[in-house]
Formats: sequence, C-alpha cells, structure tokens
Amino acid sequence: MEIDHLKQELLKAADGLVMLSETDEIFEFFHHEKPDEPFTKETVVEWDGKPAGTSIEALEVEDFLHRMKNPHPEADQKQKQDAERFKQLEAKLKELLRNVKAYKVSQTTMPVYIIGETENGDYAGLKTIVVET
Repeated sequence: MEIDHLKQELLKAADGLVMLSETDEIFEFFHHEKPDEPFTKETVVEWDGKPAGTSIEALEVEDFLHRMKNPHPEADQKQKQDAERFKQLEAKLKELLRNVKAYKVSQTTMPVYIIGETENGDYAGLKTIVVET
C-alpha cells in the first residue's frame, strides 16, 4: 500500500478522536523509512529526537487503547460512540500494519507512537500525546 493511501486510511479512522489524558490530543500520521539497524523501542526514542537512554515503554495496542475502548458505565452517548470508533481504529491499524504496538516516550508530556511495519518494511502509524502527572 502506498504511504499516501495508508496515511489517508489511518487519518480517516482517527478523524475526530482525541486521546484522553490531562489534555485531549489529536492523532497525527507518522511515517519513517525502514531503519538501517534492526528496529527496537530505542529506535522510537531516536525518531522522537530524544537522547539515547530516554525511558520508553512498549505496550500492546490493545492495552494502550483499553480505557478509550471501554468507557465508564455512566459515560454519555458521545463517549460510547467514540469507544466504538476506537475499536474500529485499532482494527484498522492491525489491518494495515504488522506488529502494531504503542510506544510511550516517558516524561510528563509523553509522545506516544502507535506504529507498525508496512508492507515494504517502513514504519508508520499514528502519534499523539498523553500527559501524566
């Protein structure tokens, strides 16, 4: 699949969704060409422009999106609709990419990359921010 088409598909699936944390952040498309070295979670630290040794946590995408897909029982109708859309977003990520994981670059304001491998070995997905204090 061409990168432009992949970008269009992922942004369409994420359109209007925000990652709930202390600030509600949108999702942006992320793409990086296949690295020369084997991919590790430290590769994401480098792509984020952080120094080597920066703490990073790799999570299964299901675990990262769990709260978004399972709203509180007293949630309003929009939150319930968004939960269904987050389920669809997760399915779309898994449909279009291999080995999808969420990578949280640890700090108070954490960039989170939900990325997987494309058909040609590049890495792509979505980027957002979560704030945890």
